[in-house]
Amino acid sequence: MQKMLIAMMSGLSAMGAWAALAFAASHAHKTFAGAPRVLAASMSMSPTSTMGALPASEGVPDAGPLSITPAIIRQQNEDAVRVMNEEGMAPQVLPGGVKRFTLVASEVNWYLYPGKAVVACGYNGQVPGPVIRVRVGDHVEIVLKNELNEPTTLNFPGLPLPASQLGIGGVTQRPIPPGGEGVYRFTVTPDMVGTHLYESGTDMASQIDQGLHGVLLVDPARGSLYPSARVDALYEIDAWMVDGSTTENAFGLDGKPYPNAPQLTVPYQSRVVLRIVNASGMCYHAMHVHETTFWLLAEDGWPLPKPRPMNVLAIAPGETADIEFVADVRGDWMFHCHILDHMMNPDDEVDMMGGLVTFIHVK
Repeated sequence: MQKMLIAMMSGLSAMGAWAALAFAASHAHKTFAGAPRVLAASMSMSPTSTMGALPASEGVPDAGPLSITPAIIRQQNEDAVRVMNEEGMAPQVLPGGVKRFTLVASEVNWYLYPGKAVVACGYNGQVPGPVIRVRVGDHVEIVLKNELNEPTTLNFPGLPLPASQLGIGGVTQRPIPPGGEGVYRFTVTPDMVGTHLYESGTDMASQIDQGLHGVLLVDPARGSLYPSARVDALYEIDAWMVDGSTTENAFGLDGKPYPNAPQLTVPYQSRVVLRIVNASGMCYHAMHVHETTFWLLAEDGWPLPKPRPMNVLAIAPGETADIEFVADVRGDWMFHCHILDHMMNPDDEVDMMGGLVTFIHVK
């Protein structure tokens, strides 16, 4: 663990590294081997410039200790891998070729990290919801069934849709009551190609951070968006307010904080595209891939006229970005947020590192 943390901070200045180590030590139950034990009641974090506050919210409640079994944890981790691998849910094909996708919003007991399971809200029993994948020319129908105990809607930020299909509760649509359902219909046009977010459009400050979000991928009419890429993978950043916090204090990739965040294995010398989606309701993130300089290809589904090189991607709430790199160094590359308190799990006494951390294995 010491080696990983030192590697993680290798890009910082010496003064910054010492400050980071001091911060980490002051928020942990455990310290490096041989160092004095630091007494701390918890790793819960006070608001920072990267965090927003919701005075009316108390975050997600803990799930009961018997609500999570090893089988459930395995299933949820497999769901996270499917999201990472961009495996889209299978639609029902209606007469005329309309593709119908059904999303069921309901409560789900969700395992985050050792010692922490919460009562989240998800689509089809998972957080994030299943990937919806469509092509230009598809006629799409998305049915949202509300099994929550509160109203909700479905919003598609950034898609050029009529106002009636945007799903902004109380503005463009009357919220769907508990037990009800709503239908969203559109035809996929060329200007929709790219990586997009879908999420709750009602009581968004609460429902998004409870888990009501997912990714919509739009492919060209033929072929793939990135034909030169050997690997095309998806990481959706999600946020949680746990332990009664009114700020986002726990973060995950594809629904899982480290050490359960899905890890990616890629062939040596392959071209790799990562689609990064920030489903946090309030936090910016600064995503970094070790061992390489990557190239920003697209933002919010729109390709850049000229890709640009970068080492840290600043990504805002609701924003999507596609990056590309060549896996030209064998080994284990860390992929993480450079905001250090986004790399910890509150009150996790098992592992000092958590949150927005995973690894890319180049073999």
